[in-house]
Amino acid sequence: MSHVRYRLTGTSFPGTVDLTVSADGRARLEHARASGVRAWTAELDPAVWPWLLDALRASGFPDVAAPASVPGSTLRELSMIDGSVLFGWHDGGELGLEPALRILDALVHQVSDGAVRETANELPRLAHRSAPDPTLPPPDPGSPAAAFGTVGGRPSYALSRPGRTFALYGLPYEEELGAATVTDAPTRAIALGTAGGREIVATGGDDLVIRVWDTGTGQQLHAAASHDGPVLAVAAAGGLIYTGGADGVLRVWDAAGSLGSLADRHEGAINAVCAHDSLLVTGSDDGMVRLTDLSNGRTLHSLPGHAGWVNAVAADAGLVASAGADQLIRIWDAGTGQELRALEGHEASVTGLAFLTLSGRPALASCALDGRVTIHDPRTGTLLAEWRSGDWAADIITTSKPPTTTGLATTGAGAAPEWLVTAGDGVRVWAVDGTLLRELTDAVADAVATDGTLLTAGSPDGALRFWRPADGDFRPVASADDGTTAPSDSIPAAPADGLTAPFTDGGITSLDFDDGSLVCGTDSGTVRVHDPVGGVVAVPTPHTGQVLALALDGDLLVSGGMDGTVRTWDAISGRPLRRLAAHTAGVTCVATSRSGDRVVIASSGYDRVVRTWDAATGRPLSAVYGHSLPVYALVFGTVGGRAVLAAGSYDGLVPVRDTETGEDVVVLGGNPGTVRCLRFLDGDVLAVGSDDGTVRLWRLPDGEQVGETRLGDVPLALSGDLYAVTQNGLSRLTPPAPQ
Repeated sequence: MSHVRYRLTGTSFPGTVDLTVSADGRARLEHARASGVRAWTAELDPAVWPWLLDALRASGFPDVAAPASVPGSTLRELSMIDGSVLFGWHDGGELGLEPALRILDALVHQVSDGAVRETANELPRLAHRSAPDPTLPPPDPGSPAAAFGTVGGRPSYALSRPGRTFALYGLPYEEELGAATVTDAPTRAIALGTAGGREIVATGGDDLVIRVWDTGTGQQLHAAASHDGPVLAVAAAGGLIYTGGADGVLRVWDAAGSLGSLADRHEGAINAVCAHDSLLVTGSDDGMVRLTDLSNGRTLHSLPGHAGWVNAVAADAGLVASAGADQLIRIWDAGTGQELRALEGHEASVTGLAFLTLSGRPALASCALDGRVTIHDPRTGTLLAEWRSGDWAADIITTSKPPTTTGLATTGAGAAPEWLVTAGDGVRVWAVDGTLLRELTDAVADAVATDGTLLTAGSPDGALRFWRPADGDFRPVASADDGTTAPSDSIPAAPADGLTAPFTDGGITSLDFDDGSLVCGTDSGTVRVHDPVGGVVAVPTPHTGQVLALALDGDLLVSGGMDGTVRTWDAISGRPLRRLAAHTAGVTCVATSRSGDRVVIASSGYDRVVRTWDAATGRPLSAVYGHSLPVYALVFGTVGGRAVLAAGSYDGLVPVRDTETGEDVVVLGGNPGTVRCLRFLDGDVLAVGSDDGTVRLWRLPDGEQVGETRLGDVPLALSGDLYAVTQNGLSRLTPPAPQ
């Protein structure tokens, strides 16, 4: 057998996924959707092929009876290729194939670097060096974006086009007032406004970066950037957060946002980060271990030696340890960069390392995909202990025993005894001689961390679990985390395994504590800072999907992304304010309105829901579920002195609703095609721009059409003084008929 092929399709699954896993350790994933085809290639951990074959053989595949298809279910096709093709069709029935499907579903997620999220990812990182398939055509350049505002105190508009981030034009003669091209990625959203006495323009798009410029000086004020892909490793120290991503970039953050990235980047994904005193250690898919001086960001040593990727690093007492796919643990002198020795003992990729102290001497614990835990003397290479932790392990840490607890092993005089904690196919606490002391949960966990008073495990489904090691009972701890930075009203009771409800922004890949705060990295690219009991404190990373919507309201910048979140920022500094877990699918539009000092945000999404929020507190105010298709345009206004919100949909309908009661004031139904933009005009007139190239004017509340202008192209934005912008520039609208 040379290949295993796995296909998924069905009405409940977006498009068709086709995964091919080869005996030579390579994989290719293709995802065909209505919008086009995307594909990735990756190298797989050497453990994958034997695991997969064992699981298939244990199931008896292909000699299994496929159950009848269930309408609306995801249809799975599995084939083994060895000169002939054997097919097995099923939709998740009890066939004994679940262990094999668990591996394949995880690979769909991992080979795509989390871009295909519809399958469960319940295994540690097995796919490395993932990259888009270069043989496919370039992605869709996207539609232009436009907005009206002022530049230099005069009416103007901003317009993005393919290959140009934005250009500014004055009204009515369209002379160019400024422009910028800073990325080849399409701009999907643009906004003009005034903040802090400065006229500004904001842009966002496919590179996930929100940029803001001062239009008077041309200065770029900030560019909120994140990792391009999953965050695979985090380390936190001294109020700073260091993150390594699948993009090979090491970024530095504080709770207020990005502080930049280190100039020297790896040539592959950064899988491991460790901060110890003034030393930062990173390990990568490129097989390199890099030592960086945290005081100045200078690279001290780049250490080759590993054959394959590096999964784990650790540092202590002048030593650095690294390990990965070559099954070896390499010990380095942190000062000179010299390799001191290579330790054996594992039969699969090493996934975790942790220094500890035994009898007053340094020791090094390790775990691996073979399920084994080893403890070595790093200075002599002597194997001190080994045992099995389960079928596989993804992470290992040390934690001190409470002084009142008796233990099986002791450390040096005056030092607290230590336990080891492993994460993998469960979270388990061990004495240093391999005695199992506690199995805290049998749930899958990819990362574990402790600050001495709390022990935390993170799972690939986004769940966090908390325990207190006090007195050795590892009591589960409840948490108020709900996935947003809005305050929670209550703290839920802790279940037996310390479970906190899973977050919607990706699986937990890495954890670290710093001064009582917990830092989480996720496979969606999000970095979260938690008060472990009180809830999320900050999310310094911007959107982890395309930026699709922007709105400016004074000093407030609001953004909506394909990741389903609405974010608020200080428009001038770029400081993140709030992160709202707004929609179960991408955000299509955002709008703002003021009532006295209160700012209200409206958002719509591909989930066909329109929501409103208090911008200051993040508290949800309302949700409307009545749309049969997504809403692409929102605008606040008044009708007869009554505050309303109009929502333009894919089906051409425009409900105008009372913002307090939510009841319909009127529903406009005469707009063929998708509604792309809306604008309230004087005299209770609503302008509606549709993708049939027409702008229609409606008098409210009676819903009478009082004007129409055919543009010949899709309107992108409308102004209050009767202008429309298309990708070809400015058009004048026909005024409404007199009342």
